[in-house]
Amino acid sequence: MSGRVVILLSVAAVFAAFLALLSLALLRSGGAPASGGVNQDFGEVSVEKKPAPGFTLELFDGGSLSLADFQSRVVLLDFWASWCSPCIEEAHTLNRIYEEYRDKDVEFLGVCIWDTTKTCEQFLDDFNVAYPTGRDSEGAILVDYGVKGIPEKFFIDAQGRVVRKFAGPIRDEDALRDILDDMLAASG
Repeated sequence: MSGRVVILLSVAAVFAAFLALLSLALLRSGGAPASGGVNQDFGEVSVEKKPAPGFTLELFDGGSLSLADFQSRVVLLDFWASWCSPCIEEAHTLNRIYEEYRDKDVEFLGVCIWDTTKTCEQFLDDFNVAYPTGRDSEGAILVDYGVKGIPEKFFIDAQGRVVRKFAGPIRDEDALRDILDDMLAASG
């Protein structure tokens, strides 16, 4: 064989080995990213107040909803995954606050990302999540919102603008109540 063929075959073998390792990692993780996908810095993140990107979300219960369905309401948009320990940590808090605010002009929407349908549904069952939740299987919603890690929560005011963002879990129920109360008061 000529030297050129040997080099091409060597490069092809290295590339094939790289793809095999990448495929194995993807299979073993179930498609979930490494810990880099979990927010390590928690707290409020500065955002430019701008119109919230519209979306339609296919829900796990078989229906669907659009952000436009919640005009004139305050929306907490939560991005999460079943394997994310901070998401697990805040699940009960979000459920409790949702139950308190569900009869007001507030809606919580859950968006499961970087996860499988089966494990998302198991999470919803395990934590008795009552608010509408679906899976962003295409990744379009998370891209439109610029999600960098999970959990991340976006607060959308009654005028349809993203006005606040939190990275990591919200551990302080009173702080979450204060945010929602302030947003409701501002919506008049």
